[in-house]
Amino acid sequence: MEGRAVHLIGISGAGISSIARWYRSLGWEVSGCDAHPGGTAGDLRDEGIDVYEGHDPSHVESCQLVVFTAAVPLDHPELERARSLGIRVLRKSEALAELSHDRKLVAVAGAHGKTTTCGMIGWALERLDMSPTVFVGGKVLGWNSNFRGGSDPVIMEADEYDRAFLRLRPTIAVVTSFASEHLECYGDEGALAQAYAFFLEQTAPGGSVIVPDAHSMLAYWAGRLGRRVVTTGEGGDFDFRPGPVDGDWGAVYTTNLGLEGTLELPGRHNVLNASTACAALTQLGIDTESSLEAIASFPGVSRRLERIGSLGDNLVISDYAHHPEEIEASLRAIRTSRPGELLVVFEPHLYSRTARMGSDMAAALLTADTVMVLPVFAAREEPLPGVDNDLVCSAIREMGGEARTVTRDHLSAALDDAAPSSGGGTIVFMGAGDVDSLARSILGEVE
Repeated sequence: MEGRAVHLIGISGAGISSIARWYRSLGWEVSGCDAHPGGTAGDLRDEGIDVYEGHDPSHVESCQLVVFTAAVPLDHPELERARSLGIRVLRKSEALAELSHDRKLVAVAGAHGKTTTCGMIGWALERLDMSPTVFVGGKVLGWNSNFRGGSDPVIMEADEYDRAFLRLRPTIAVVTSFASEHLECYGDEGALAQAYAFFLEQTAPGGSVIVPDAHSMLAYWAGRLGRRVVTTGEGGDFDFRPGPVDGDWGAVYTTNLGLEGTLELPGRHNVLNASTACAALTQLGIDTESSLEAIASFPGVSRRLERIGSLGDNLVISDYAHHPEEIEASLRAIRTSRPGELLVVFEPHLYSRTARMGSDMAAALLTADTVMVLPVFAAREEPLPGVDNDLVCSAIREMGGEARTVTRDHLSAALDDAAPSSGGGTIVFMGAGDVDSLARSILGEVE
């Protein structure tokens, strides 16, 4: 692949910036463009990748390959120019399938936890003097990157959106969790479950599949085809149970394997992520005790319960949670570690998800003492009539919680009024849109 040029449309996205780094590590000349490059662009430029703000058909003219995300329309001017010149064009998922072809691939899918689990596996392998290639959807704090160049095995986050994970052929296929997500792509939960089953069936002969014991039927056909099935969670082959927290952050746990472990990350959900990572590591030939010791030092992933600063005497956390199950898991993890008042600034993600799950989001947010709800982050969608941040806010109040809507422009002033005044509280900026950049901007104003 050396000596070739690739251009990536939407390069500042979490997943596609990882792909840019992967091509760069293989010796490709890499460029990309984005309507809103943001801070990611500066990091990529420092790594020798050209990033352009905005789009122009001339960007592709010296390339042999163009890669684009599912958010880019098929009639995008750069794609049309590439096709007219006979340049190969690949979706992000197709590029990942090509990059991982003929590699020992650990592909990690799931509604929740796949980024952290991927990071844990890659981190543990590095601690054990191996050199994995790791592709994740968030920045691993110890690497300050969403990509680690290396050799085999390849540890890859496998995205179920737009059926992308069905293009992969893993050696070890992992499902961290199953929930009703991306139904705009699948229609209903039955079709989503069928897609997960297909993903697991595509595991290479002699390979393994790892699934939650509660959803072991997803692996039915993979097991019929002779793939080894390993289960996680309560009642599973790897059943890790959290114990009392020793200190104000992190987790301790016991296992059904006669061993104990610790994490630098709080929460029952991270203990489950550790069990899944450990299961995958054993399928790579790593003994359980060594796996637990290596996972213990994993520093976490950006925007996954990341402590980013303080406002007064209150700790500020940025968290990516946007699905009700994720919201509840993250807030309960904070409650186990932080005894003070809890204020959440929540940004609903996608109009379709908010319409379908607004009440469930509200119920999960009741764990907080106070909630401020920002406008819906549209991402790839157009607004839906009657769907806005007040849908979530009103549901919280109807359930007996304290909530108010707030605009981005007025958030800083609203926080001055609503932040825990007694100190020792926690403020969480939560969501999958631009709430993180908003949080860091507000922190920058007070520093």
